[in-house]
Amino acid sequence: MLALAAASPIVVAMGLFLARTKATTMAIYSLLTGVLAAVFFFPTPPAELMRAGAMFGPTILEVLLILFGGVLLSRITSETGAMDRISGWLRQSASNQQAGTVLVVFGLVPFAESVTGFGIGVTVGVPLLIQLGHSVKHSAILSLLGLVAVPWGALGPGTLVAAELAGLTLFDVGVRSALLTLPVVLGAGITAWLVLRGESTRPGRLLAHLMGAAVLLNAGILFANLLMGTPPAGIVGSLLVLAAHLMAFRIGGSLVPAGRAVRVALLPYAVLTLGLLAARALSSPMEASLLKRAITSGGVWLVVACLVAQYGSASLGGGTSGLRARAALAYRSWIPVGIATGGFTILGALLAATGMGRELGAALAGIGAGYLVLGPVVNGLAGFISGSNTAANSMLAATQAQAAASMGSSVLQIVAVSNVTASMATMLAPSRILLAYEMAVVPAAAATGPAPEPAPPSEGEVTAWIAPRLGILLAVVCTLLGVVTWVIH
Repeated sequence: MLALAAASPIVVAMGLFLARTKATTMAIYSLLTGVLAAVFFFPTPPAELMRAGAMFGPTILEVLLILFGGVLLSRITSETGAMDRISGWLRQSASNQQAGTVLVVFGLVPFAESVTGFGIGVTVGVPLLIQLGHSVKHSAILSLLGLVAVPWGALGPGTLVAAELAGLTLFDVGVRSALLTLPVVLGAGITAWLVLRGESTRPGRLLAHLMGAAVLLNAGILFANLLMGTPPAGIVGSLLVLAAHLMAFRIGGSLVPAGRAVRVALLPYAVLTLGLLAARALSSPMEASLLKRAITSGGVWLVVACLVAQYGSASLGGGTSGLRARAALAYRSWIPVGIATGGFTILGALLAATGMGRELGAALAGIGAGYLVLGPVVNGLAGFISGSNTAANSMLAATQAQAAASMGSSVLQIVAVSNVTASMATMLAPSRILLAYEMAVVPAAAATGPAPEPAPPSEGEVTAWIAPRLGILLAVVCTLLGVVTWVIH
């Protein structure tokens, strides 16, 4: 009975998701279900709930700030023409649309996600894909497929949580996660090919290009984990893909000099990346505190990047709106995304604080060796609900480790594979799909480039088109990784 009660928020979320309910409604009803289950079946002392609030509260606020900063940066760069200049440079440098698309999916999106996390790669990728000529549906799903570096998103806090809760080293979990990510990147490449093959005159070459970029990204992440440690691995791997494409463009004679306008357009992203990395390096000797967290927060540096984008564009005469007007418009777009993401993240904290997540995992562990196949799926469901591998690992990493130990299986394997599947499931998270939809519709309408579609599809239509494709990918990869874990056992 307790296991069913613990599973009720997940069941409600999945039912509403299949019923094509909006992400905001889904988040509200799932959270209410979780609260009711906690009150009637998992009573928790107020002091424990207060401690959980103190633990998860800063994370929730940081997530919401990061999402708002990402939406605002996307709007500023769209309205000022910065996205036009970057995408124009990519279009001119790439020999065709295919090269630019692969560069975005396996280079720019993983890079942005590795630097900041929390789905911000989507806010960078979608507008560029729109500018490269893709439809709203294709831009949304391709950007979501680019979320293959989530275990290293925001320099890997989710992976760190998994390692600490399971009593493992970050190095070991990072390396094993990198090895297990190969099916994820290959699956993402194949799915992208299925989406794009109808538009390609040479589908075989497109598939080879996607597979090559996927393998290069994964190899870069793996070797960076081995040589430099886990936190910067996603950044290094994605930079390798970017460098390889730019070098190919240069060898092919198609690389166009960036020029001052493009450099100004890229400046906010350079400030975001270098500022964040420098802040984390310089603050590493500091004791853990809210000040240190603020200095190294992706949300804070996104705000700095927004200021650079707003006032840097003024030197080129880009855009006429003030920062306040753009912030107000970004706020309107952020509200549904913030409600959905905040609701699911609070639900994840509630599951962890009340023991519902542990109860559900313990019930599934009673299945025996079959749990080694189902365990990654459980973490995948947690990633689907919260849209965060950090939240998913916070809920279930310790339970996964205990279950593996009790069965005499490899704790490292099940924790790493669960980390990977939870990260992959964020592609299908309602909050991520909603974010991709908002980025595809609103910035496209605000852009100064090609006119948007006359009648953009609704959120429900886009979700109904994306969900089965990503759902099949997730089911296949989770099953494959689960079988691998069972075989190792």
